[in-house]
Amino acid sequence: MSLVRFLKLHDWAMPPKKEKVQGVESQMNARRWLVQERVKGACYPYRMGKEIGWTIYSPINIEIFPVEEVQIKGSSEDVHEVGRMLGIDFWMARDNMFLGIKPAGWFQVQQALVDGMWQGLFLPNGERTFEWRMGWGIEIPDDYVLLIQPLEGEENFVVHPGLLFAKSLAKFNQGLGFGIAFEPKRQHLIRKGDPLAKLLVFHKSALEIKEEIIERQESR
Repeated sequence: MSLVRFLKLHDWAMPPKKEKVQGVESQMNARRWLVQERVKGACYPYRMGKEIGWTIYSPINIEIFPVEEVQIKGSSEDVHEVGRMLGIDFWMARDNMFLGIKPAGWFQVQQALVDGMWQGLFLPNGERTFEWRMGWGIEIPDDYVLLIQPLEGEENFVVHPGLLFAKSLAKFNQGLGFGIAFEPKRQHLIRKGDPLAKLLVFHKSALEIKEEIIERQESR
C-alpha cells in the first residue's frame, strides 16, 4: 500500500488533513416549502474532486498585507541609499542581489525556535511572494510526485502551484519544514486552522501522458 507520511516537526504545526464535503441531509419535515437538497456535496464528481488529496491549513493567527518590493544589485552602501530614497528598511540578500520589502513587520514577527535559534516562518522569495514554512515535513513513495494547488475562490492571497519529486522532499523534513509559495493580495486576518492550499500526490507516470486531438469529420 502506498503511504504518505506527514512529520510534525514542531508543536505548533498543523499537518494537512483530508477534506470532508458535507452531503445532503433530508429536510423534508423542516420547512413547509423551502429546502436545500440540491447541493454541491451531492454531486459525486465534485465531492471526489474536493476530497482527493489533503488541505494545508494555517498553523498560526496572522494579519497579512500586500507588499511593495524592489530588487537591486550593489554594495551595502547602495542598499542603504536606495532604502533611504524608497522608505524601505527591510532588506534580505538572495543569491547575488538584495530584496527590499515594505511593509515588513507583519512577517518579521513570525518566528519559531529551531535548535536554539529563532528563525522566520516567512522567507521573502521575489515577486512579492514568500516561502511560508509550515512546521511539518512529508515523505511520499519514490515513484510519486507532490503537487501544490491554490484554493478556489480565494481573493485575499494566492498560494502558487508547485510540483516536487519525492527525492527533493528530504530537505523539508528538518528545521521549519515544508514551505508554500505565498503571496498576500489584500490586508486580511488569517486564523489558525484556516485553509491555505491543496496538496495532491500522484504517480509520476502521469507526467508522461500525451494528448491527441481528433477532428470531427463532417458527414456528407
